[in-house]
Amino acid sequence: MTTQLVKQLTGTPIVWADATDWPGGGAHGFGDDDYQLDLTALATTKARQGTKGDLGALRAAEWSITVGVELAVAPAAGVCVYYYWSPSASGTAGTGNAGGASGADGAYQDSSEAEWLNQLIYLGCLVATADATAVVQIQTIGRFRPPQRYGMPVVYNVTAQAFHSDAVEMFFALTPIDDQIQGAV
Repeated sequence: MTTQLVKQLTGTPIVWADATDWPGGGAHGFGDDDYQLDLTALATTKARQGTKGDLGALRAAEWSITVGVELAVAPAAGVCVYYYWSPSASGTAGTGNAGGASGADGAYQDSSEAEWLNQLIYLGCLVATADATAVVQIQTIGRFRPPQRYGMPVVYNVTAQAFHSDAVEMFFALTPIDDQIQGAV
């Protein structure tokens, strides 16, 4: 009986960050930003969506999700920043987006966030520590299998504190995880 090994290959991350602030060049282990997401001073109980991104016609089935935030004031330890995904079959910004997402970087469903977030794919939460500015909180919040080629992240802040006044350290990254079938063993 022969056995084939399946190994995982980690691909190049796709990064949503603020183009004017993101340092790029390997910041936090990630490269340049690919799509716009400005989380500057995101208030508590507010959500923000990133620009619609293209994961590719031929793409990994599974993606690792890593996020980073910086809070202006230390929150209570254990509160969350929630992350969602709005999938779309269209590459056009305002077309075919789940949950009423616009496909452009901006506020998400202002004053109706809780209602509209139910139509998105829940990805996970960054569990905050009781630390403020100068402490970048980075967490891999899980993996997911995007159902469409296109989509955008939605970030919902319920930490009872606003994010920092610049977006230098804040990002959302998807890293493709490809299965590689090896020869018979």
